[in-house]
Amino acid sequence: MQTVIEKCPSRVIAERVLDEAEVGIVDYHWKESFIYQDKDNSIHYRLMPFHLDIHGAFNGGSGHHMGNVSLLPAGSALRVFADGRQPYRARTLKCSFAPSWIERLLGQRFDASGLEIDNFLGLKNSNARACLHRIALELLEPGLASSALIESLLQTAVIEIIRDTGRLSAASFDGPRSNSTRLSSAQLDRIAAMVEDGHGRIPSAAALAHELGMSVSHFRRRFRATTGQSVHEFISASVVEHAKSLLANSHLSMKEISYRLGFTSPSSFSVAFKRVVGCSPSWFRLQAQA
Repeated sequence: MQTVIEKCPSRVIAERVLDEAEVGIVDYHWKESFIYQDKDNSIHYRLMPFHLDIHGAFNGGSGHHMGNVSLLPAGSALRVFADGRQPYRARTLKCSFAPSWIERLLGQRFDASGLEIDNFLGLKNSNARACLHRIALELLEPGLASSALIESLLQTAVIEIIRDTGRLSAASFDGPRSNSTRLSSAQLDRIAAMVEDGHGRIPSAAALAHELGMSVSHFRRRFRATTGQSVHEFISASVVEHAKSLLANSHLSMKEISYRLGFTSPSSFSVAFKRVVGCSPSWFRLQAQA
């Protein structure tokens, strides 16, 4: 019978305590399946490795791929599967927040009991992911009003995720919005899958539009109406995420990584990477592989 442990061995790299919330970067390592359960709600965003084939199940249900981002409602029990044959390691941003924190944020009680809880695994919301990534950077290199910035980013990430998975009425936030010019959840999932399954090569806006059966201009309009960002901004963020994964988990040269991601030269890759991440690719690799 497969071994199941109650807690996963971990090491805290950085953390910040807020009012009824807490964020931290944690290194996890496990070989056996384990169960995660907490009295608070929590979001888990895996920073590295970018690609990791792991599955989990809530409260004894069937397994689902966990992707890079998952929301665990307060009191739920998540079993993370492992075959016991190879060790797993993951550096993760963990954001915990009390039920009263999220109720104060939403202006109503958040009750996941009536929702499809499995939808909280493997979340694809790019806006939430960008907020979570910015929180991780702020934890590692804090600046002015750091706690206020982290809390505002966490609030945005939570609202984005609950809008997608909680199916709460849009009127609870900014009033009703029409879906006629927006992409569906299934279409957003398909876009995210194309990016994540590209093996380091980011699809173009034309390729994404073709996959959804739309013209490029129509796709660009609907994408911005749905996510609040342009296709270019989304692709740029995806390129950086793939770059970070290659820098941290491979021995490819800067030249090989640059060309694999579609840059014309290592210098243009370095400029683009530093503009988004705040450091050079070489420095990031040095820190990630330390």
